[in-house]
Amino acid sequence: MGPGVDAPDPVTVGLVRRALSVREGLSLDTDAVRLFDGTGDGLDRLVIERFGPWYRASGAPEDAVHLPAIRAALPADAPLFWRFGNEQLGAAPAGDAALADARREVTEGGLRFGVELLPNRNTGLFLDARAARRWVRANCEGRRVLNLFSFTGAFGVAAAAGGARSTVNVDPVPRVQQRAEENYRRNGLAVDGRTFWREDALEALKRARKAGAAFDAIVLDPPPAPTGGKRGARVDVTQDLARLVRASAAVLAPGGWLLVLVAHRQLDADAPAAEAGLAHVLWRGTSDADFVPAEGSPGLRAVAYTAG
Repeated sequence: MGPGVDAPDPVTVGLVRRALSVREGLSLDTDAVRLFDGTGDGLDRLVIERFGPWYRASGAPEDAVHLPAIRAALPADAPLFWRFGNEQLGAAPAGDAALADARREVTEGGLRFGVELLPNRNTGLFLDARAARRWVRANCEGRRVLNLFSFTGAFGVAAAAGGARSTVNVDPVPRVQQRAEENYRRNGLAVDGRTFWREDALEALKRARKAGAAFDAIVLDPPPAPTGGKRGARVDVTQDLARLVRASAAVLAPGGWLLVLVAHRQLDADAPAAEAGLAHVLWRGTSDADFVPAEGSPGLRAVAYTAG
């Protein structure tokens, strides 16, 4: 029997309800929240998130078996989207025309962001980086900001809303750059020809250095998995983090800061930053309390460095 037909597993129902109860007491200034965080909440890979009044469950293909329990644990008639692997995609209740379009809008700290609950693996807003976006917004006034691996521009929006003098968002994918521009416009933020660079991060840093450009703040948030780039180039954070830090430091203005985000268990930017002359730590942060790192895993770590 398929998802939504089998009887819910009571153990899974209990785990999900317990996770929901824990999140009820959190004050996060957002309507986009991680409700169930995989291993940290008791089930490997299973993730449940709330985006406004809508819910989204995701995981590996075999996690689709949890769908009846998820439905049983959520509020009655909660609109639920799901994505298990690459094939099992859906939204309930079936036939509801209002759910046919999976694009939605959420708020975070008063800012508005678009999300796509289907069909992509990523919704367009990484909730684990919320605390880092909050820090960026509070530390960008008057600064020229470079946002590398910008994806849908959430860090750029946070910086611009925080009074940045200018923001540059670097990503080679036209579609996500378009979504980034939409995020700027939905927040009433100015956009010009310099706001978005459709380019690989390393190529952009190389070009900026040759041009003598300098930035007062740089956000370096490389993807956790290797990603293709110009002429087949690939960026792999496990191999290229030090190179990215060095290249970023080369275009950092005096008194500027570099914020690096990493999620790999055995990877941090402290040594590369020190080698690049950025030995002083301004801030260390991790995800908000709706994320529960598994034992032995530090989860996302964000560190802001300066020359000190």
